[in-house]
Amino acid sequence: MTLYNRLFMLLGLFLAFNLNAFCQEDDEEQDVNEKIAEQLRQKFDEVENFNDVFLVKQNGVWEFADAEGNILTNMRIENVENSYYAADLIIKGKKYTVYNGFEEGKLFVDRYGRFAYMDKNGNLTTPFIYDSDGEKTTEDANEMAALITTSDRVLAVSEEVNQGNYKSVKLLVKDISPELAGKFNGEVSDSLLVLMCKTYDNSPKAIDMKKAEQLFEGAFEPCTLIGCDAVLDYYEKGGLDKDQRLKYIQRLANEYNNPHARVILGDFMAEGKVYPKDVQKAIDYYKLAITAGESDYSTTAKEKLGELWKQYGNQYDNKLGKLCAEYEQVEINEDIIILTNGTQKMVVDTLYQELLPKGNYDIQGYHEDYFVIGDELSGWQLVKKGGVPVLNGRYEYITMINDGEEFQVVASSDERYGIYDKEGKPITQMIFDDYTPGFWGNPSLEIDGTTYIIYSLFKDGIMVTSKDDKYGCINTKGKEVIPFIYDDLTLAPNGKIIVQTEEKYGVIDKDGNELLPCKYDSIEYDEEEGKFRLTTTELIEL
Repeated sequence: MTLYNRLFMLLGLFLAFNLNAFCQEDDEEQDVNEKIAEQLRQKFDEVENFNDVFLVKQNGVWEFADAEGNILTNMRIENVENSYYAADLIIKGKKYTVYNGFEEGKLFVDRYGRFAYMDKNGNLTTPFIYDSDGEKTTEDANEMAALITTSDRVLAVSEEVNQGNYKSVKLLVKDISPELAGKFNGEVSDSLLVLMCKTYDNSPKAIDMKKAEQLFEGAFEPCTLIGCDAVLDYYEKGGLDKDQRLKYIQRLANEYNNPHARVILGDFMAEGKVYPKDVQKAIDYYKLAITAGESDYSTTAKEKLGELWKQYGNQYDNKLGKLCAEYEQVEINEDIIILTNGTQKMVVDTLYQELLPKGNYDIQGYHEDYFVIGDELSGWQLVKKGGVPVLNGRYEYITMINDGEEFQVVASSDERYGIYDKEGKPITQMIFDDYTPGFWGNPSLEIDGTTYIIYSLFKDGIMVTSKDDKYGCINTKGKEVIPFIYDDLTLAPNGKIIVQTEEKYGVIDKDGNELLPCKYDSIEYDEEEGKFRLTTTELIEL
C-alpha cells in the first residue's frame, strides 16, 4: 500500500469517526426529545417536537409547551405544519413562519421575509420591521404593513382561483397596482405570476386583461428562480399562445438568466420545434445555461452541449468542435472544459484557449490559472497555465485553500504538511502533523497534538484559527501568537486585527496589544479611507 493510500485511508477513518460521533450526539438529542414527546402524547391529542420545545394540540387548538407539559402561550394556533428547521403556524387566520420556540415572553415570526415580535396571546407587539437577525430594517413600516396586507390578499385569491372561483381575481386587480406588484418578492410574486397565467388560460372574461398584463409585468422581476421555473412549466403546457410563451421564455433567459429557460430555448433551436433548426444558437443557449452553476438545468445543459459538440463538432464552434471530435469524453465545468481520451487529457477555457497541453495526468483541483495535476503513483504537482511547474518536485498531497480571489497551497511530503504561496515560495516549513480538508466546514491543521480550524489565509505572518470554540492566531512557525479568548477575529491591513468578545468589538495588533477596547457595537475597516469605522461613524487612524 502506498503512503498516499495509507494517508487517504487514515483520513477516511478520521472523518468516519468524527461524522459518526456527530451523528450519534445528534441522534441522542433527538432520542431524548422523542421520549419526552412520547410522554406528552399521553396528555395531549397531538405533539410536534420543535427546536427543544413542543407544539401540543388539545381540543383542536395548538400551543407551545415545555418538556413537563406546561402551556407557555395562549395563542390558540389553528394549524401547524412542522419541519426540522421551521414551523408554519396559522394564528387568527394568518400564516406565520417561526424558526425558534417561544422564548423570553416573545415569539419571532416571519411573513414573506419580514419579521416581527408576537406576545404569548398571539398579538403582534411590533410592525414587520426586522430582518432575520433581529436588526431593524430601513424600510418604511407603513409600506411594509401594506405589502403584508396585500400579500395576504394575493395568496387568498390564489387559493380561490385554484378552486375554480375565477371571479375572485377581480379583487386582486382592484386592490393591487402594477407598482405594488413590483415590490413583491418570493412566494407572493410567484403566486401572482402563476395566478395571472391561469387567468389567461381559464378566465379571460374575469378580469381586465390589460391590467392583468401590467400586474404580470410588475411581478415578473422580483419573482424567484423557483417562480420562474413554475411559470415556464405552465407556459410549456400551452397556457399562452406560441408568441406569448416565446416572449416570456426569452425574457427569462436573457433578462433574468434563468437556466431552465435557456435550456428550453436551446432545445427549440436544436430540434427546430419553433424556429428553423439552428445548432449554433442552441450551443450558445446551452453555454449560457451552464454559467448558472451546479443546478439540474446546468447539468442538463452540459450533457446536451457535449452531445451537440460530438455530433456537429466539424460544423459549429469549429475551434472547440474539432477538439471534441478527437476525445471520448467532454467534461464541462463553469470556466474550464476537460477533454479525455483514454489516459490523455487536455484542458481549455470556455473561449477555447489551451490551459493545459495534452498529457497523461489527473486533475485534483484548480483555481484560476493554477492546477493540481498528477496521479497517486508518481505524486502531484502544482502547475500554472500551460503546464509550467510552480512547486519543485512532486508531493504526496497538494490542495488549495482560498479566501475569495487569493489562495495558498497545502502540500505534504514524508507525512508532514507545509503551506506555500501561489508562486511556490514557502510560507511555513513542513511543520504540521496533519491537514483535514473542509468537506463539511472549514479545513484544519494539526501540530503537536492540537487541531486548529482555519478561518483565513496567512497574512502579515499570522493566520486566524479556532480551537475549543474560541478564536486566536498562529504564526508561520505554528506558535500561538494571539490567545484563543475571542468570539471572532478579522484580519485588517498592516497587522491590525478586529476582535469580538461578548458581542462587543475592539482592535488589537498582531502582537496582541490592545489598540481599541472591546466596547463598540461594530467596527469595520474602510479600505477607501484606510481607517476604522465605528458605530458612531467616527474615523480613527491607528
